[in-house]
Amino acid sequence: SNNKPETMKEEVTKVEPSKNAQGAFLQTLIDSKKLPAHIKTVEEAFTISQMGKELGFPTMQAFHYIIPIQGRLSLSAKALGALLRKGNVKYITKEDGIYVYPDGSTDVMAPKADGTKPIDRRTTIEFYRDNMTEITSFTWKDASDQGLTTKDNWKRMPKEMLFARCLSKGANRIGPDLLLGLYTVEEMADTFLNENQVKRNEDGSIAEIIDITATQTK
Repeated sequence: SNNKPETMKEEVTKVEPSKNAQGAFLQTLIDSKKLPAHIKTVEEAFTISQMGKELGFPTMQAFHYIIPIQGRLSLSAKALGALLRKGNVKYITKEDGIYVYPDGSTDVMAPKADGTKPIDRRTTIEFYRDNMTEITSFTWKDASDQGLTTKDNWKRMPKEMLFARCLSKGANRIGPDLLLGLYTVEEMADTFLNENQVKRNEDGSIAEIIDITATQTK
């Protein structure tokens, strides 16, 4: 029993310097402006690198893949794709923002030649993992019910937004163990940010959060 406190003491002294070294390393990265703009403090950088470790991302990759919004961590579209690949999840887009008509028929064009207007739009993705299959849809009506369709990005890029939502919905169903309960950046931004605080790629995915501090007043 005499040995026990001794080994414990050793462990403590071993852990401390490496923690300080990591803090200094993270501070150096922040000071050098090498990190994405959304990482402002050593605490944030540390939290992100730890979550990255849990998800299986190297530290530098984690800084670009995991984005804090309103004090919560979220996954970029690239991170979501990487996690699905890691978990051996494959998916096929069955319907990509197609228009749904009153009689239940669907078409890629709207309105129909006879002037019939669509009542909805829908994206459907089929996911495969081992011997599981998950078919997930997300519709314009779903988006409307969540108060999303008035947002600028939904007006400008409805097809891309439907796809992003459908993908994260299906991913959470087929691979909750891969995502560890994190939402995507798109979902969090739709809830907490204005469109002028977000810089988007051509495919509608979020490239970076521009003015994050304005939203983080506690």
